[in-house]
Amino acid sequence: MNNKENSFNSIDASQSIEIYRQLTQGKVILKKNYNELRNELEENSLYTVLFKHWKHFSSLYQHIGYKLEFHDAGNFYYLRDVSDTGIDEADNNAFKIQVALLLIGRYFSRTGRNLELLFIPDAGFDEKDIEELKNDNEYSEILKTARFNRGWDDALEFLIKRNFAFRTSPTSYFISDAGKAFLEQLIEMYESN
Repeated sequence: MNNKENSFNSIDASQSIEIYRQLTQGKVILKKNYNELRNELEENSLYTVLFKHWKHFSSLYQHIGYKLEFHDAGNFYYLRDVSDTGIDEADNNAFKIQVALLLIGRYFSRTGRNLELLFIPDAGFDEKDIEELKNDNEYSEILKTARFNRGWDDALEFLIKRNFAFRTSPTSYFISDAGKAFLEQLIEMYESN
C-alpha cells in the first residue's frame, strides 16, 4: 500500500485522538462549538475532519466495535457501541439527556417564552430559571428518578459535558444544536401521540 492509499496519512493524529477521546466519553461532536472567551459560536475543526474523512472514521470505529453515526437535523456525530454491553449505558445516557431537556423545555413553555430562545447564546436560560426549576418538586422527583443525584447541578453538568448545552457565563446557558434536535424530536413524538 502506498502513502496515497493509506487514509491515516491524510489525517492529523492529534485530531483523530481528540475525536476518539470525545466520542468515547459520550460527547457529541457538533458542527459549531461555543467559544466562551469570544462569546460566540465557531466552526468545530473536529467536525470538519469527520466530515471530510467520513469513510476512514466509519471504518476505523467499525473495526473497534462502534458505529459512527451522524444526526442530520442536529449536525452532530456520535458513537454507538455495537456490542450488547454498551447499549444499556448509551440508552441510560440518552434517557438522562431527554429528561433534562424535556424538563427545561416544559418549564420554558410554562413561563410563556418561545422555545427558540433556548437555542440562542445571548438568550438561553440563567440562574433564575435554574432556581425556579430547583424549587419545582415534581421536576426534582423526575430528576431523581433519572439518577441525577444532585438534581439540576448534575443535570446541567451532564448536558454540558456531552455538548448538549453550553455555559455562556457562570450563571447562563443555552441548548446546543444537538440538544435542540433532541428536544424537537421529543416534542414531535409527544404531539403525535
